[in-house]
Amino acid sequence: MNSLICLEIETTNLCNGHCVFCPHSRLTEFGTMVDELYQRIVRQAAELPDLQFFIPMLTGEPFCDKNFMGRLRFAREILPPSVKFLIYTNGSLLTEEIIRGLGKIPNLEIHVSLNATTPDTRKRVMGLDDYHHVVRAIKYMEEAGVSCQISMVGCPEISSEEARDFFKAGGTVIQYQSWCGEQYPYMRQGSTSCMRAKSYMTVRYDGRVNLCCL
Repeated sequence: MNSLICLEIETTNLCNGHCVFCPHSRLTEFGTMVDELYQRIVRQAAELPDLQFFIPMLTGEPFCDKNFMGRLRFAREILPPSVKFLIYTNGSLLTEEIIRGLGKIPNLEIHVSLNATTPDTRKRVMGLDDYHHVVRAIKYMEEAGVSCQISMVGCPEISSEEARDFFKAGGTVIQYQSWCGEQYPYMRQGSTSCMRAKSYMTVRYDGRVNLCCL
């Protein structure tokens, strides 16, 4: 446990998106973590000597958890200031009030999965008709001084031209994952290694621990 550098807590696995590259549609159990369990895990995590990152999400959209901001504030009070908070969101539920609240939480970085350069692509890839709302939220975060990164999953459903334009505009294009072959064929050949098995811990909303976030 002393080698654990990253803790992921799935506060909820509910999601308002329908991304073609995500296996969320295959889930059959849904729920939100109870406060008692969440707080107990965070307090235990504060005792880990090498913890560097805290990610309060896994398969769901974190802001579908109505108490998500309160959970963030609690974790920031308990965990050492050196622990960096990483939030991954589709951005659809971001409001100016939420963004101002994020700006008050030190050492936090938010990653917005925009996945498009046009409204049509976002709707086709993510099932969300909110492109302009998310772009405005991103601009507001920049104005509010919230550390923000914009990403696109370079899945087969997105053209190479749009991925290139997204990258040129300052976004990050990441390779899609096979999710154990459930979503896309697993194409990797030869031996591989992954640091997650030794240094990451992923806790689901019901308290079960996954070997890997994928």
